[in-house]
Amino acid sequence: MEVNRHSVNENGTTMSRNLKDKYDNVNPRRAHTIMSAEDAASGRKSYWAELEITGSIRNVSPCLWQLTHLTSLYLNDNCLSRIPPDVAMLVNLRSLDLSKNKLRSLPAELGELINLRELLLSHNHLRVLPYELGKLFQLHVLGLQGNPLNKEILSLYGETNGTHKLLTYMLDSLTGKSFFFLCWPRPSTKVQAGRGQ
Repeated sequence: MEVNRHSVNENGTTMSRNLKDKYDNVNPRRAHTIMSAEDAASGRKSYWAELEITGSIRNVSPCLWQLTHLTSLYLNDNCLSRIPPDVAMLVNLRSLDLSKNKLRSLPAELGELINLRELLLSHNHLRVLPYELGKLFQLHVLGLQGNPLNKEILSLYGETNGTHKLLTYMLDSLTGKSFFFLCWPRPSTKVQAGRGQ
């Protein structure tokens, strides 16, 4: 059975489109085969480093946070209103996409994902960010567009090298925490150069 979907183009003309087309045009960055038919037949266990969960979901299973082998997690385009502190268990994450959800706050534990290079938070309901994000020394891409963040954050983020400046500001705001001085160089030395900006 073939399922058709109707959509309206920019001229207001109704077009019919096969739903199969939606899956034929997958973003190549996210198109992966979990396991070949031969491997499945031989009883081999699957292992995948990237996971994408979309479809207007409101909650994710607590089991998700036990997938510590993940390097990329795409939870964008859903209806998530919170991310639990257990996200910190995903220690190998390099890319986390939480854009286009209904997040109002983020757990401070996101700052423990020290391998993170890309954090996409655009188009949520975030008004503040946890200062612990300043510990993400490898972060190169931070997406914050479309959030009602306070003026100070938006001002820093909007500047040239805004991601670097914002993360440095957040790191400086953590000076009351003793681990900062024990584990990392001071922001005025290697930390600023370590962000590659």
